[in-house]
Amino acid sequence: MFFKYFNSLSGIYDNFLESHILKSDLYSIYIDNNNKGYFAIYEDRLLTQFYVDISAMKYAQSIFKDILEQYHVKGAFVPTCDELLLSLSLDFHKKVNMQAYFFEENKNLMYEIKPPMYNRNLLRVATEIDTPAIKEQSDNFFDTFQYSSLQNKIYILEKNDEILGFGIIEDCNIFTEYKATGMFTVAKYRQKGVGRSIILHLRDICHENGFKPLTGCWYHNYNSKNTLESCGYISNTRLLNVEF
Repeated sequence: MFFKYFNSLSGIYDNFLESHILKSDLYSIYIDNNNKGYFAIYEDRLLTQFYVDISAMKYAQSIFKDILEQYHVKGAFVPTCDELLLSLSLDFHKKVNMQAYFFEENKNLMYEIKPPMYNRNLLRVATEIDTPAIKEQSDNFFDTFQYSSLQNKIYILEKNDEILGFGIIEDCNIFTEYKATGMFTVAKYRQKGVGRSIILHLRDICHENGFKPLTGCWYHNYNSKNTLESCGYISNTRLLNVEF
């Protein structure tokens, strides 16, 4: 059933939404003893997936309504590439909050991408020795940082022994041909080409290892959005935080 859901999507989403999906409780939908779909709820309150087979689509709206009522669901993370979840969430919404942009590469650019300001040789893989500096200078970008879980995934852009910013490349468990990338620039080096350089280098690393890069940013983080677009990324998909 998951593969039918996957094939119904018109776009991609990154590991922020993916992590919520993977941590959700899954429930099957049966009609006349036949499995016709499933849904997922994160921490007893947030709907992260809803799928009904096309053969049972006439029941989708009433099933969705029953789930909201019986499971006391208060909201949903809705990627706009999921047409069914988007439509049903709008049917019952009280409020729609813009949560994030999801970006992937544009292979048909009408302009030339400027090269990174900081060369690739300034970017290195973080080691365990870097743990204190990462915790101190990344402003909780890596959440509850544990080096063991992020080993060989974090990169440091450094010049003259000064850390300028951090990058990360993580696996995607749903869109497996992609790698999720992200960056954080140390405050005093922002708007100086650091974040853009990191994103471009992470993109190249993904390509070198046979993966497509994807990335995202908070909807109201205009600087990050501009940076990603200047690197040749486009966003066809938004993440909505829908309240019921």
